[in-house]
Amino acid sequence: MVLVLLLLTGRPAHAQRSAEDAVAEALDAFGISVGRETIGLYTATSARGFSPVQADNLRIDGLYFDQVSSSATPPVRIIRSEAVHVGIAAQGYLFPAPTGVVDYHLRTPGDAGVLSALIGNATYGEDYGEFDFQAPVVHDALSMGGGVGYTRNNAYDFARQSVEWTGGWIARWRPTGSLVITPFWGLTNHKEYGEKTGDAFIGSDGYPRYRQVSTQSEPWAYWTAIYDTFGAAARWSFSNDWLLAAGVFRSLVYSQGNTLPLLLDVNAAGQGEFAVLQQPPNSSGSTSGEVRLSRSFLAGPLHNTLYLRLTGRDSSIESGGLQTPDLGPASVSAIPPVVRPVFQFPPNTDVHVHQLTPGIAYAGLWPDVGQLTLSAQKVSYHRTVMAPDTAVSSDSSSPGLFNVAAAAFLTRPLVAYGSYTRGFEEIGIAPLIAVNRYLPVPAQETSQVDGGIRYQLLPKLQLVAGVFEIDKPYFNLDLNDVFRLVGKTSNRGAEFSVTGDVTDRLNVVLGWVQIDPRVQYQRGAVAGPANVVAIGPIPGYMSSYLQYHPAGLPGVILGATIQTTSSRYAVYPNINLPAVTTLGFDVHYKTKMFGNNATFWFESYNLTDAYALTPSASGQLTSLDARRYELSLVVDL
Repeated sequence: MVLVLLLLTGRPAHAQRSAEDAVAEALDAFGISVGRETIGLYTATSARGFSPVQADNLRIDGLYFDQVSSSATPPVRIIRSEAVHVGIAAQGYLFPAPTGVVDYHLRTPGDAGVLSALIGNATYGEDYGEFDFQAPVVHDALSMGGGVGYTRNNAYDFARQSVEWTGGWIARWRPTGSLVITPFWGLTNHKEYGEKTGDAFIGSDGYPRYRQVSTQSEPWAYWTAIYDTFGAAARWSFSNDWLLAAGVFRSLVYSQGNTLPLLLDVNAAGQGEFAVLQQPPNSSGSTSGEVRLSRSFLAGPLHNTLYLRLTGRDSSIESGGLQTPDLGPASVSAIPPVVRPVFQFPPNTDVHVHQLTPGIAYAGLWPDVGQLTLSAQKVSYHRTVMAPDTAVSSDSSSPGLFNVAAAAFLTRPLVAYGSYTRGFEEIGIAPLIAVNRYLPVPAQETSQVDGGIRYQLLPKLQLVAGVFEIDKPYFNLDLNDVFRLVGKTSNRGAEFSVTGDVTDRLNVVLGWVQIDPRVQYQRGAVAGPANVVAIGPIPGYMSSYLQYHPAGLPGVILGATIQTTSSRYAVYPNINLPAVTTLGFDVHYKTKMFGNNATFWFESYNLTDAYALTPSASGQLTSLDARRYELSLVVDL
């Protein structure tokens, strides 16, 4: 209930960028990003073994948002922070989802004028600069903000050179004391030149040792994308007990056609077959939003709120691309010299999705006793596939969904919680090596049950411990390399979080998750056993961040990061990757420059130069970066 009220107030965000601190703002260890800093167990693309972005479980200031692709994240020019909500934190969302909810919090301008400038440099030639502002235009009625950012070589793992520009504008308009309207627009223009053979796919003969940053590039290969996000949110409170919240958002992506060098069937020696994938120019977009009406009332000690809600989306996703035959043997360190292939592309495949979901919910809070949330939704989903040389095909679904969540305040420091959720989630798109590459597959019914406790260890230190099980239909490559429904998957696990202040000088964000990811294949869908361990989800992961404020060094904050990843399969049951632990260290120094607040931040990553690979379900490998350093300065002018 408290979280819901905070989400609906539309209050201005913190203004000064020199004060941004993910550790100080973390309520748990389940994932938060503030500005350029990300900490915690989970992210928008990985939570409990699945991807909230892929599942279409996003919010903008609590309102439903359909992001057109996982890489189309709105820029920090308009988004101050994002947080992953699972377990007891997800109970603050009236219509949760099995894969968890990720909420983008807008960089809403306040009533004070602020200018912030940030510059930075990192290993592998990465440089960046950002400029943000907010300013009152009409006192207590209209404020505006915005900014621009430039980064060079932030895609060092994938290209010899890259350039990224970001821009954004946002306003907060209060025509009356009870109505707040927040329009915004954000743009990211990303370009890569000299694409590397970072897209490597494991074979059946061991795993290679390599760093993606050191792989060879093709000088004629490039990758570009323009991401556009704009919309508006409004909140109107009336008659004391009523609140109307609404938002409409547009997410767009355009590519002029990308080239991806591939290394297929890579063995333990780092050798494989070289091929090139070329995408034609394409564009995709989605319009989405939500209208929510609520009324609050008291009944004795009970605080009650009823909600009516309607969400919708209308999306068009283009896909296509052609791959060359094998162009000869290659390795992670050497690829054959080839001329740029010439392709004759057929028309793109276009997938249209229309979805409307009305819902009703109840939230009740009995102070010091417990809380209860009930919700029901009815989905109207229609999907149309228009592919070249193929008849138009359509499919529809109209499942009923519901959620039951409860928490009991057993003692003042101890709360027990539990929930059951049925969802209707997107599964994602076909991987780039599939015959039907990049094709979005139909949304599917999913479910989750979870439960646990929250315990206040110290006045400012909190423990959360829980268990969960998530069940979904399973899509992957079949025997003909077609990405389709091939079985069902279940992720059972336990997660722990300890977050807050151990002392006035020591802050911690400690998290651990253990998952048993299983797949039950349909008969004849794949070769090999039918009951297997799912590839992709990490079975065990620990993330620890400690922050210390030395008494004798005013303005200095020392930080240490320890991350441990368990062993995991790259190919089940033949190739198992070893566990790995990485160490990091950072120093914040908060000071004054020309009378203005300023923060220097030195960061180091993977100090022991540990080696690790992360596999995806399709066999694509991602290597851990080598030892890396970064230094930045932000000044509030």
